[in-house]
Amino acid sequence: MISSEALHLGPFILPWTLVIILLSMIMMKIMGQVLGQKQRWEQATSQVFWDSLWTSFWIGLIGARITFVLLHWDVYFASPIDIVKIQDQGFHLIGGTVAGSAWFFWKNKGLSRKSRALFIFIFTVLLSIGIAIQSSLKQDVHFPNLNFSSLTQSSETSKKIPLKQFIGQPTIINMWASWCPPCHREMPVLQRAHDQHPEMNFIMLNQGEDQVTVHEYLKRYRLNFKDVLLDPQGEMPQQMNMHGLPSTLFFNAQGQLIARHMGELTPAMLQQYLKKISTQP
Repeated sequence: MISSEALHLGPFILPWTLVIILLSMIMMKIMGQVLGQKQRWEQATSQVFWDSLWTSFWIGLIGARITFVLLHWDVYFASPIDIVKIQDQGFHLIGGTVAGSAWFFWKNKGLSRKSRALFIFIFTVLLSIGIAIQSSLKQDVHFPNLNFSSLTQSSETSKKIPLKQFIGQPTIINMWASWCPPCHREMPVLQRAHDQHPEMNFIMLNQGEDQVTVHEYLKRYRLNFKDVLLDPQGEMPQQMNMHGLPSTLFFNAQGQLIARHMGELTPAMLQQYLKKISTQP
């Protein structure tokens, strides 16, 4: 399945940025083969080149993660275990590109400085073009025209709440279920953000469970969200093409979708998203 944010391969989710990086590396490999034949590289030089491509990828990932952690050190310092939770997708693209490029340049000492610099330049250009194309293809998405029952109301006797009524403030919509372990783990993170940001709407949109189940779960774990809505038929994931829990949508005050996040949120990643929707016009 293909969405605007990622390529879905069964249980695996590959963000488009990662796909673009891998495609750029494949192009680098092809160019290396052509240049190697033209310049008649020695076997050892060719082997170092092939090996350095993939080690640069891993060094880049590590560098991207370290850069992101350092930029949000105040948050990670409070909860160091979150540093290894790479499923929060907290990576810094520029930091990773610099780290991977530096490793590639250092490993390929058998090539001239000009050749190494050219490979890095071409990779950067391919990566930039890919990301620019991906960004341009993103559709301008706003609040869907959907209505949901509130946890405090009877779905049979009460008027459903339209999502569009939340336009006017930055809004976070979290799709979750009580049986979902990562949903449970991120609940305290969302609760703290909810309490710290009264200027934002935090909509906890439960997926496929009844009022009693949701109420008992929230009461058991002492969670007190202002807006808890019920989506028994899974309308929101279908409308937004986001399958899998937890999933979170971030809208600015005008109701425009600014970001999506699939998977568990950590405090640092949530903080970054909140900054995005609070600074968007």
